[in-house]
Amino acid sequence: MFVHTAENQSWLRARWQALMTHLASDRAQADAAWDALLRHYGEPHRAYHNLAHVMALLRLADSERPRINRPEIVELAIWFHDVVYNTREHDNERRSARCARYAMQAMRLDRELIPAVEQCILATERHEAIAPEVPDLPLFLDIDLAILGAPEEMYHRYAQLIRLEYDWVPEQAYRQGRAAVLRRFLGRPALYFTPSMVARFEASARRNIGWELQELST
Repeated sequence: MFVHTAENQSWLRARWQALMTHLASDRAQADAAWDALLRHYGEPHRAYHNLAHVMALLRLADSERPRINRPEIVELAIWFHDVVYNTREHDNERRSARCARYAMQAMRLDRELIPAVEQCILATERHEAIAPEVPDLPLFLDIDLAILGAPEEMYHRYAQLIRLEYDWVPEQAYRQGRAAVLRRFLGRPALYFTPSMVARFEASARRNIGWELQELST
């Protein structure tokens, strides 16, 4: 689930090519963007936020396809939302959105797509549906947070991988910071914005977060 494999990469490559063909992209620039995605998502510090994460989100988006207005916006946002990921920095979302914009411009994609993709990526900073003009934004955010509602063992492994990505943070500081993030999610009336994702993941997500908060407090 969390490990990127050669088989996964073959699937992702075909998926990227199909999207670029659909969007009539500049072929050479699309190939360059693919190489950049491989390079960024393959960085050694990425225990969770790697290409396996991208693949999981794309597959989940496929399962939610009937509820997506503009699949190409959601898919582009998935590809680029974590392209810049450095746990020592605080502007990853803004830098990822900027990278997405430059790549989409270079690939000569429809300019109308760019602001919506950027808004989706920027919204992952706090996972708040801040752009009502992008109808698919709530579902995109829900897809990104679906891991919170994963089966128990999978969630436990996810929590371990996130800790690995912050292995430079002292234990007590990590526990306090991670708990603050989780409590903010738990304090929402609902963790997910869309009815389908609430039905699929809300109850298990609250159980998982409760478990992790207990672990962080011991």
